[in-house]
Amino acid sequence: MPRRKSDFASRASRSKLPLSDAPEWEEINPGVRLGYRRGRGTIGRGGTWLVATRRPNGQRVQARLALADDVATADGAGVLSHEQAKEAARAWAKAVRAGDGASPALTVGEALDRYLEAREAEGMKSVYDARSRSKTHIRPKLGKIRLTDLTRERLERWRNDMAQAPKRVRTSRFADKPNVREIAPDDVDGKRRRRDTANRTLTTLKAALNWAHEHQLVDDDRAWRKVKPFRGTTAARVRFLTLPEQQRLLNTSGGALRDLVAAALMTGARFGELARLQVRDFDAANETVFIAESKSGKARHVPLTAGGVTLFERLALGRAPLEPLLRQDSGETWKPATYQRPFKAALDRAKIENLTLHELRHSYASAMVKAGAPLLVVAHALGHSDTRMCEKHYAHLAPSYVAETIRRTAPDLKVA
Repeated sequence: MPRRKSDFASRASRSKLPLSDAPEWEEINPGVRLGYRRGRGTIGRGGTWLVATRRPNGQRVQARLALADDVATADGAGVLSHEQAKEAARAWAKAVRAGDGASPALTVGEALDRYLEAREAEGMKSVYDARSRSKTHIRPKLGKIRLTDLTRERLERWRNDMAQAPKRVRTSRFADKPNVREIAPDDVDGKRRRRDTANRTLTTLKAALNWAHEHQLVDDDRAWRKVKPFRGTTAARVRFLTLPEQQRLLNTSGGALRDLVAAALMTGARFGELARLQVRDFDAANETVFIAESKSGKARHVPLTAGGVTLFERLALGRAPLEPLLRQDSGETWKPATYQRPFKAALDRAKIENLTLHELRHSYASAMVKAGAPLLVVAHALGHSDTRMCEKHYAHLAPSYVAETIRRTAPDLKVA
C-alpha cells in the first residue's frame, strides 16, 4: 500500500493546515515526532519546526528546531526544509536518548550567550572584549548557524574572510554603517594585524564552542578542533616611549586624562586595572598601590616611585575609601570608550603616532629593563606569573653578556 504523503512536505500542503498555537505532529521514526506550528500570530512569517521524543527514563522532551521554509528559503541553519527538519529531529532525538543532552538546535549565538554568561559569573576579566568581538565578527556571519551544521571548511572561510576584510575604525553610534579603512596591498604590518585580529576572534569562538562541548550541549567538536590560527601574527615590534616622549605626552595631556596617563606610566597597570582602583588601594605608608583584580586573576602590590606617591597622594586626598581613585573630569569612572578621543588628541599635540594606552605599560617595563631591573622583578610588577612575556618583549633591552661580547669581538669595518 503506497505511503501517504506528509502534510508537512511542501509549503502548499502546510498552508492548508489550520492556524493554531497547538502544533501538528508526524512520527518520522519510532518514538521520534516532528512538529509544525503556525500560530495565529505568525501570518506572514511562516511556521516553526518542533521535535519531541522521550528520554531513557520515559520523560517526554520537546524542543524548537528552526523556522520552516514557508516564507524564506531554507539555509540549513535558521530556516529548514521538511527533509532538513527530519534530519535535525533524528539527530536531536539520538542525542537525547544517549543521555548527553546535546541539541542540534543550539546555534552559535546561543552558545556564545551561555558561555559568556557562565564566564562572567566566574569572574572572567575579558568578558567586555569577548562580547565586542562576538558582536562585531562572529554573530553577523555565524550567529544563526546550528553547532551541528558547522564544518571545518565553513569556519576556515569565515576566518579567512575576517583576515581580508577592511579594518573597522571608530564610528559614531548614529552612523548608518561602520567606518572602515582598507589595508594597502604593500602594508605587510597591516595585513599581519588583520590576521592577528582573526586569530584572537577565533580563540573567542573556539572557547565558547569548547565550553558547549564540555557541557554536553553538542556531541562533536571535530569541526572547530581542526581549525588552526594563522601563523606569524605576533611578531609585531612592541612600541616603547622614551623618557622625553613620556614627559611630552604628559605635558600635552590635561586634567583627568593626565592623571590616567601618569598612573599608567608609573605603575605599568592595564587600563581595566587602573579604572577599578579605589582610594583605599593606595597605601601611603608603604608607598604602593594594590591591584586587586588582574587579568591573571592574581592580586599584586606595585611599589611606587616618588613621583607616583605624589600623584596618588593628591588623588586620594580627602576622599572616601571606596571612591574610584582615577575618574573622569565629570567625576564618573573611566570606561574603555571614554579616554580614546582625548588620548588621541594628546598624542597629536605631542607628535607621537600609532600608540595605544596599553603601550604605556610597555614603556614602563622597558624603562625598568634598560636600567638593569631583573626580568623576574619586571614580571612581578606587571602581574605576570613568570618571565616568558618579559623575555619575549624586553629581554633584548637588558644589559647582555652576549651582546657585549659580540660588540667587542665581531668585525667592525669602516664603511663611511
